[in-house]
Amino acid sequence: MTYQTPLRTPNQTDEPLMRRRAWWLVVLNFLLPGTPQLLTGNRRLGRIGFGAWLIMVVGAIGALIWSKSDLAGFTSTALNVWTLTALQVVIVAWVLLWALLTVDTFRTAKIGRVRPGARAALSLVTVVGLAAALFGAYGAVQYIGSARSLFDDLFTGQGQLEEVDGRYNFLLLGADSGEGREGMRPDSISVVSVDAKTGQAAIIGIPRDLHPVRLPDGSPLKGVYPRSWKANGGYTYATQVKTGLYPDIHDDTGFQQGIQAMKDIASGVTGLRIPYYVMIDMNGFSKMVDALGGVDIDVTEHLDFVDGSDTHHVYHGSVEAGRQHMNGETALWYARSRKTTSDWDRMRRQRQVQEALIQQFTPQTLLTNFQQIAEASPDFVNTDAPRNSIGALVALADKSRKQPINSLELVPPDFPESNLDWSKVDAAVADVIARSRGEN
Repeated sequence: MTYQTPLRTPNQTDEPLMRRRAWWLVVLNFLLPGTPQLLTGNRRLGRIGFGAWLIMVVGAIGALIWSKSDLAGFTSTALNVWTLTALQVVIVAWVLLWALLTVDTFRTAKIGRVRPGARAALSLVTVVGLAAALFGAYGAVQYIGSARSLFDDLFTGQGQLEEVDGRYNFLLLGADSGEGREGMRPDSISVVSVDAKTGQAAIIGIPRDLHPVRLPDGSPLKGVYPRSWKANGGYTYATQVKTGLYPDIHDDTGFQQGIQAMKDIASGVTGLRIPYYVMIDMNGFSKMVDALGGVDIDVTEHLDFVDGSDTHHVYHGSVEAGRQHMNGETALWYARSRKTTSDWDRMRRQRQVQEALIQQFTPQTLLTNFQQIAEASPDFVNTDAPRNSIGALVALADKSRKQPINSLELVPPDFPESNLDWSKVDAAVADVIARSRGEN
């Protein structure tokens, strides 16, 4: 039995009725795709369209609930290369289906039966809606493709994220390969240790000029690394002076040899085993800060931005005391400048910027600025964390961001730059790790 309704069998000579009917159908096509077909005729097409729309809505709600209850599992699955590819296919298929539904809705709206002004408005709304859907789908597919390429390029390691005594340990290097510098030089050295359950982090800062360094047993550097060489010299030593120290590491540039040497030095100094590194290149630092919308820093005192030689200083601006919102260029100079202050002051400022960046890496920021972040990332960061660890890292970062970061700087006056008392260092490291566990 077919029910007689104004939507299904209207009086086509009643122009006001036909106009209201046309607007209802066009609006319903936007809000509840498939319902115009269910109400006006092609019910099979309507069931397909409405069913597809309903599945997507339920899927989105399910994904939201999953992300709230298990962020690591959700992120690992969502960022899997097959999931991202499937999502691209679904988006293209849906927009094609919706375009078909829109054209069919426009046909069944019978806009030839309405007055010219309404006919033009209905046509404009339909065309704009179709264009928005096509451009939106194109943008979404591009967005997902950028994400897939970004994660493939950044996360080159294999396997699962490795715990060390219930923690994830990373060597964080700030590298400066700028103009006038030979090769890459780690100017900033830190060890980041994160509790695997709570996400609370401890950051241990190692002065670049620290010497002699302590090295772990079994390191190829032990017994050959010169006592006079500073902590940041490990990369240069392994890539230019004593190449091939690590026979199990094969790379054409020697980069991984140098990184492993820096891991050994940081591990020896802190007494922690460090499986992974994260390198931040200062040349990409400014782009990343801008991509994140800037950072907020509590500046303790007026600082002039100065570089150059010891006898010829070049002024690049300044920042005043107080809470300052910094763009990329200002944050870069704030973290890099040291001619008017000490290396230890610079380490403190670098730590401030690092913590401010962590605070900025919110899910909302990542989603709203993802394209800019993706473009900045290859110039900003390099890591050997495994591709399969993205979910765990995102969950850890989300937990860490909400908690205070426990810091230890191995700098004077508590720790001299040369001939450290290693028992004192071990006690301080144990204390900051305990604090990050909530034990002290």
